[in-house]
Amino acid sequence: MRAQNNEGTKGTIRVVEPVRGGADLAPSTHQRARYALTSRVGRDTELADLKARAAAPNGQVLTLTGPVGVGKSRLADALFEQIAGEFADGGRYLELDTLRLETGDPDGGLARAVAEALELTTPPAPDSDADGPSVGDATGGGRAPLDLLRDHLGGRDFLLVLDCGSRPPHGIAELWEAVGSAARRLCLVTVGTQVLGMYGEHRVPLFPLAVPTAHDTADLTRLGQVDSVRLLVDRTKAVRPGFRLTQENRETVARLCQMLDGLPLSIELAASRLKVSSPRALLDELSRSPGTLTEPGTATDAAAGPDTLGLAPQAVELLVRLGVFTESFGVAEAAGVFELPLDVTRQALEEMVDHSALLTEEQRDGSIRFWMLRRSRARALEHLGRQDALGPVRADHAVYFIRQLHGIRSELEGPGQTAALEQFDHWHQDVLAALEFLVEAGNGEAVATLATAAQPYWLLRGEVESAGHWLSAALRLGIDRHRVRLAALEALGEALLLTDDPAAAKPWLDEALAAYTELADGPGVATVRQHLARLAQIEGNLPAAENLLTLVLADLDPRGGGQWCRGAVLARLAEVRRDRGDTTSAARHATEAVRLFERAEDARSAARAKLTLAGLTGGQGDYDRAEQLACRALLLLHDRGDLPEVARGLAVLAELLTYKYGRTAAVWERAALLLGASDALRQRVGDTLAGQPNAVSGTLLGQVTERMGRSAFDTAWQQGGLCTPDEAVAQALALIERTDHQPRTTDLVGSLTRREHEVAMLVTEGLTNREVARRLGIAEWTAVNHMRKVMQKLGCTSRVQVAGRMLRPLDPHAGVQGAAAGGLVRR
Repeated sequence: MRAQNNEGTKGTIRVVEPVRGGADLAPSTHQRARYALTSRVGRDTELADLKARAAAPNGQVLTLTGPVGVGKSRLADALFEQIAGEFADGGRYLELDTLRLETGDPDGGLARAVAEALELTTPPAPDSDADGPSVGDATGGGRAPLDLLRDHLGGRDFLLVLDCGSRPPHGIAELWEAVGSAARRLCLVTVGTQVLGMYGEHRVPLFPLAVPTAHDTADLTRLGQVDSVRLLVDRTKAVRPGFRLTQENRETVARLCQMLDGLPLSIELAASRLKVSSPRALLDELSRSPGTLTEPGTATDAAAGPDTLGLAPQAVELLVRLGVFTESFGVAEAAGVFELPLDVTRQALEEMVDHSALLTEEQRDGSIRFWMLRRSRARALEHLGRQDALGPVRADHAVYFIRQLHGIRSELEGPGQTAALEQFDHWHQDVLAALEFLVEAGNGEAVATLATAAQPYWLLRGEVESAGHWLSAALRLGIDRHRVRLAALEALGEALLLTDDPAAAKPWLDEALAAYTELADGPGVATVRQHLARLAQIEGNLPAAENLLTLVLADLDPRGGGQWCRGAVLARLAEVRRDRGDTTSAARHATEAVRLFERAEDARSAARAKLTLAGLTGGQGDYDRAEQLACRALLLLHDRGDLPEVARGLAVLAELLTYKYGRTAAVWERAALLLGASDALRQRVGDTLAGQPNAVSGTLLGQVTERMGRSAFDTAWQQGGLCTPDEAVAQALALIERTDHQPRTTDLVGSLTRREHEVAMLVTEGLTNREVARRLGIAEWTAVNHMRKVMQKLGCTSRVQVAGRMLRPLDPHAGVQGAAAGGLVRR
């Protein structure tokens, strides 16, 4: 069969329609896409999703929405280019901004304009002038445009793309209701910032391209793979062929992409400016004037005010006030800051999302958080400033987070700690913004209250500098209330214990201890004494540390509710007794601490105590139990994001490796890598050596260096230092097992569970753990854990081997031979 096409372009009306020479003729198209001369970066997944939706057998309405500049028209154009020929009767791509619309018509003239664009004409009535209008109306005697469209599309298989551009989608819902049922299959794709709001509509939101994280920026190769960076480099090289992403410009390029919100239009405009400018100069210019990048004759959402989005006045007012949030926020936060009913807030946020004024991000628990483009937020804050409303809004914002952080702080010591930590991660940037405002206002007491509430989270996340900075600022500003000042003194002293100069904590802790003693505040005295005991342990004064902890234990009432406090003291005492060489007593204290923490349902503190117990158990020769304790503890601490303790766990497992498997070179290499990762992470999060076993002492480092040789040791140490916490933990948990213990399975691939098989097959496609997690809709660490089990079952030592094993069935004897050759397998 031969296919014939009648293709054409009439202004901005793009046509794909077959000339029907016979019933069996199929359409084809060689139409040149409007964007064919530029590459499409980072939209392959979205395009594949749209194509699958548009290919539905019964037709449907797809609404491609997103902020101006996100690339909706480009994606719709690519969709039309690729699938219009698959519709038996072709398709049309209409840009409504360029059509002649009669505003006097009930639908804004849409049906009439579409009929004209499709060249539908009505024979004149018998008594009419032959030169009358081609699409009639009541006065012209012709048929109604909707009737023409219904007749034209009746029984057809057709694709219609309506690109709304900057206009609201008025009349499209009525158009679909009138003609949709007449067609055999009609796929209607609308492109714009607003949804149609009609039954059966499928909203397809288009989000900005991914922007670099701090981790991406640290690795030049990883940075070059981020979609927004890829687009900026690609477009810049088109006008400046010599441009490259380098170690010298990587941070500036990353900040540019972040400032531009990952919006393709903004990135392309920036690339055109880089033709004669450096990334640093452009970044400085954008920092001074965010509205610098605008395309002549167009209006991006960065230049348009919120009142141009078609929102109701009440929604516009709330949208402007939402600019006070620095990161994402939920319905509860928006309602809480502005003291609005939840249902009212929810309805307003829904309207903003429908108009692309806010973007959304899905959460693991099924909830949704909202966020605003950076430049839109800057514009909202400028608007509040002109109205002299910025100060009061920021004050409400700060008060809300003071109240919320104090409300969830106690949850860190119970079963709700995971949810509390995730909540703080969402709130962190807003907490910092609130602190900046309170410092500017000179309110030391409020700064102290908020910083003291945030201190446990900062220490757990390794943000020691933030804790020291804000607590010191509060004390400099002055705090009137004695209790608030005492809490700040204690919190600052604890934070300073994790710095390079832990002795700096002593004056603050001594002052807090004297004040608590004068007030006869037993819990306060006990807490400060524990901090002083840790300082004594760090300084090597173990008798003083033990004496302080013994005093605290003596003051605790075993019949009272201080079981968690008793567990904390025993966990610290176990470390001190271990360092003094009394491992039997240390193991007993650590075991009791684990029991008390588990009774209190504090899994994180129990895992910390288990690390200490694992080191003691390994030193006593019970390697299997030590390994089990350490692995479970490290897994939980990593899940909780407790970075200082993750660093300690890596060192514990490095030591256990040498205990249990120390006969092979690969073990010493792994140990050196883990120690390097532990050291790098500890330097990053500001932790000290307190609580560490001998794994970080010169003894073990000397042993590893001697076994490997200085050059090999330095290489493995440096490789460990480059690992992310996720990568380091994965290395630690992929433990080594002797080959003679490995089962001789004849069908290793068949031993995988369905989920493990899915993970393994995605690895064969070259996906990273993060990409596998996104594809399967699971947490990244869950993907890591599945991958570890796959490697164990298949007897593989790398992702490359996993891919090879899945693509080529394993010879029953190959696994044993390969294991013997390699000397090790991972599990």
